[in-house]
Amino acid sequence: MSINDEVKNVKLSIYLPEETRARFKSACALHRKSMNEILVDFIDDFLKQNEPPVKTKDKGAK
Repeated sequence: MSINDEVKNVKLSIYLPEETRARFKSACALHRKSMNEILVDFIDDFLKQNEPPVKTKDKGAK
């Protein structure tokens, strides 16, 4: 993606126990990162490890 490409962010909601949210929020604060930053990083890492590889076209094939 180039600098001129714009990324459209969308909202994702989840349900989890109040205590889990509070613990997660505290752990994120210890790292001086927002919950959003941590979750986006986690999702990116998860996708890198779990998405099937993208097939590229063979330049020599017709």
